[in-house]
Amino acid sequence: SYTRGEIRQALGGDLSSSLPHRDGRVVCGCFRPDLNPDAPDVILSARGPRIERWARVFATQREFIPCFVKADTNAWEYVGRFCVRRVISDLVELRARARAASRPPKDLSMVLYLRGR
Repeated sequence: SYTRGEIRQALGGDLSSSLPHRDGRVVCGCFRPDLNPDAPDVILSARGPRIERWARVFATQREFIPCFVKADTNAWEYVGRFCVRRVISDLVELRARARAASRPPKDLSMVLYLRGR
């Protein structure tokens, strides 16, 4: 497993967002299972201009990026390289996904379906 510091050192980006970015590109995904129970296959993007912006950037990138899922305090497991295959912003699906993840119904802006390589 890796710390966020080690991930940042190797790939760039910040220490706290789920989609760390550098030079206008998302460089990796760091997903918490409490917020994304089906990670890395399904990513639930919250609301907010910065969060939504980087989710959209990730959705338009063609390259597969390294993804990590939080396993423990300061321990992130590498789960492979992924890219976005589909983006859903349908309200019914957003609410259903939020409910399944025990998140408030209006918490999500979009659902990103990923595919691994």
